Amino acid sequence: MKSIRGYLLSRVLGGSAAIITAAGISVYFVATDSLEQQFDHNLQDRINGFASILFQKRDHVEFEFSDELMPEYAIAEKPAYFQLWYSNGHSLERSISLGTEEIILPQEVSDSITFWNATLSNGRPCRFAAQWIEVHHVYPEEGPDRPQAANILVAVALGRDSLTSASRKLLLQCLCTAGALLGLLSLLVRRSVSRGLEPANRLAATLDGIHVEQLPDQLEFGELPAELLPVGEKSDALIRRVSLALERERRTTADIAHELRTPIAEILTAADVTLRKRHDNGQATDSLRDVRNMAWRMGRSVNTLLKMARLDMGAEAITGEPIDLRQLVNETLVPLRTLCRERELQFENSIESEEAVIANADILGIIISNLIGNALQYAPHAGRVACSVHRSPDRWTFTIENAAGDLTKADLPALSGPFWRKDPARSDRNRSGLGLALSKSLAEAGGLQLDFELEDGLFRALLSGPHQSPATTAD
Repeated sequence: MKSIRGYLLSRVLGGSAAIITAAGISVYFVATDSLEQQFDHNLQDRINGFASILFQKRDHVEFEFSDELMPEYAIAEKPAYFQLWYSNGHSLERSISLGTEEIILPQEVSDSITFWNATLSNGRPCRFAAQWIEVHHVYPEEGPDRPQAANILVAVALGRDSLTSASRKLLLQCLCTAGALLGLLSLLVRRSVSRGLEPANRLAATLDGIHVEQLPDQLEFGELPAELLPVGEKSDALIRRVSLALERERRTTADIAHELRTPIAEILTAADVTLRKRHDNGQATDSLRDVRNMAWRMGRSVNTLLKMARLDMGAEAITGEPIDLRQLVNETLVPLRTLCRERELQFENSIESEEAVIANADILGIIISNLIGNALQYAPHAGRVACSVHRSPDRWTFTIENAAGDLTKADLPALSGPFWRKDPARSDRNRSGLGLALSKSLAEAGGLQLDFELEDGLFRALLSGPHQSPATTAD
C-alpha cells in the first residue's frame, strides 16, 4: 500500500460505485418490469373492452365497434391494432390500421391471455395479446331457443414505442442519478479522507520541522485520534531518547576533551622543561618517565573507550565458565594493597572459600577490579570496605560496600555515565571516571546485572547473575 489516501479513496469509491451500480441496475429492471406489466394490463383491458361490445343473436355474432369511440385503431401515426376470429378460423373483424395485414398468432392460444412481441410488416415493433373469450350478450337470453355462446379469439397490439421510450428515459434517469450520487459521494469521501488524514499530515509536519541541533523537550502535534496517538507518543518518546543520547554524546565528547587536555598539557610542560634543561640528563630522564606515565594513562582511557564501543556494537563473543569469587577478589587486591595502607583502609572479604559462580572470566575480572578500586578510592580515610556473596534459588549476588561520604541518592543514576565523578574539578589524575561506566556495559553484555544503592550512609554496588550463564554471542 503506497498511499493511505489512495487506498481509502479507491476502496470506498470503488465499493460505493459497485453498490450504486447494482442498485441502479436493480431499480431499472424492477421499473421496466413494472412498465411491461402496466403495458400488459392495458392490453388486457382492451381485450375485456372488446368482449363487452360483442353480441350474439342466435348464430350470428355482431361486433359493435365505433371508430369515433376508439379512434386509436384508425389513426395513421402510431395506431393500435386488433383482429377477431371465429372458432373456425375465419376473421370476424380487424382494425383499419392493419390494412390487409393479419396478426400472426403464436401456435397455441388458450382461454388465459397470451402475450408476445413481434414486428409488423411495416417494421414497427409491437406488443401483442390474444385470448379466447365467450360472447356474454346472447339473445334470446333464456328459453329453449337460446343459442350456445360463441367463442371468439381476440388479439390486440400496441406499438412498443412508448414502452421503449419510457424504458430509455428510465435508464437515463438511473444513469444521471447514479452519476450524481457518485459525484456527491466522491466529493464527500475526498473531503472526509482529507479531514481524517489531517492529523497525520500535522504529525508529519511536526516531525519534519524538528532540527537535530535543537530537539524539543516535547512534541506539539495537537490532539490526535486514537489510531495515531500511539504513533505520536512513540515519536515523542523516540525524540526524547535521541535528545538524551545526543546530550550524553556531547557531554562525553566534552569529558574526553577534558580528560585528555590535562595529560597533553603535562606532556607539553615536561617537553618544555626538558628543552630548557637539555644538558641535564637526570631531568630529561624524569621528564621522559613522566611522559611515559601520562601516555600510559591516556592509552588506558582510549582502550577503555574502545572496549565500551565494541561491547555496544556487539563485536565480541562472550562465554561463561565457573569462577572462584574469593580467589578473584584476593588476586584483585594484590596490586591495591599499597593504596589500602596509604589510606589506612580495612578490607573484609566475607566470601566463602571456593564460592564459584558462572560468568565470563575477563568480564567478571574487569568488573570486580573496577568495583574494588572504586570502593578503595572513594571510601573515607581509615574507613571500611566489605564484600560478600548471597545466593537465591536462581541467582547469585556479589555485594561490595563502603561509607558513602558526600555521595547522595540523586547521584546514583549518574554513576554509570562515562567520565562522571563527584568532584567537579576532576582533581584525581589517577581516575578517569570510566570504571563504573565500563562495568555497567560489561555486565549487560555478559548477561549480568549491576545496580547501586545508598542506605544508612553506606554505598553498595550489587553485581548479580544467574547460576547458569546464558550463551551470549556477538555478530
